[in-house]
Amino acid sequence: MQRRRLVTGLILAVSVFTAIVGHAIDVFSVGAKPIIYRATANNNDLDGVEGLGTPGRFVQLWARQRNFKDGTPDGPDAFQWCGWKNNGNPTFVASTQVASNGVFRFTDLRSQTTTIMLFPPAAGDDVCRGGLYTELLLLECNTSVGGNCTSSEVPTMQYLNVRQLPGSVGAAAGKISGADQAAIAVADGPDDGPEFSDTIDVDQNGFDTTTSGPVGRPIEWRCGTGGTAPCPSIAIHDGSNATETDPEYPFVMATMQGHRHGGSIIATAARARNNPLGFTVNVNVKFRGSLDVNLGCDAASFFDFSIPFSF
Repeated sequence: MQRRRLVTGLILAVSVFTAIVGHAIDVFSVGAKPIIYRATANNNDLDGVEGLGTPGRFVQLWARQRNFKDGTPDGPDAFQWCGWKNNGNPTFVASTQVASNGVFRFTDLRSQTTTIMLFPPAAGDDVCRGGLYTELLLLECNTSVGGNCTSSEVPTMQYLNVRQLPGSVGAAAGKISGADQAAIAVADGPDDGPEFSDTIDVDQNGFDTTTSGPVGRPIEWRCGTGGTAPCPSIAIHDGSNATETDPEYPFVMATMQGHRHGGSIIATAARARNNPLGFTVNVNVKFRGSLDVNLGCDAASFFDFSIPFSF
């Protein structure tokens, strides 16, 4: 069996109900709020953002972050917010003009003065360093420095929890509201093995609230009774041996995404493994909100923990 490929970064891709390649683009009316449909990060830092806005206007990208202790709202493993970075004040990242086709792009953001990290530095096990929440805030203005700007809006995350269930099983639970599209995943490594015999390292589930029911309705993934859907789960393992390396993350990770006009959120929580690993890699993942729009060469999944991607 050929070795799995190493991974070195992260990509986020969010499709909205406007096709970008090979389909018509619905141009926004003036005053509509821009939306992200794709973003990338490399070496854990945000590196590119792409979305839709009003042609000729300018989109400003801001970011706001805070840590959290992963957990649930009930029981002994309680979710808890930690303090905001920068005292809760958004940080300006960059601005760009919307092209005539309604598309805006930010590229090479890692070379900017301000860089945005999207993953926690280490496993936290219910301490603040193990959970990282990021808001990507969008303003659409008359000029690059402002003027008649729209306001930013993001979905609301109620909680996120990465936990170990009996039998060395990792699971992700969480709740989000106010999102057009939302999804959650648990992963202990990249899911990019070349053969059907490769161990599955990722489990995921997602919803598009624009297709049925109230748009932005609460979505909750619970491991027990109640909620909207069961919690995703995977077997935690290290498949490395003397002749083959099975790349794994040095922690078990839960990831949640949510998207709406005006902004997006990405939340990640990492928990330490019980046993040491023979071979570990960094995180690379592609996020998608809608699977039936502009899929291209992407995998038909909400999360693709796989090989490195370029913006």
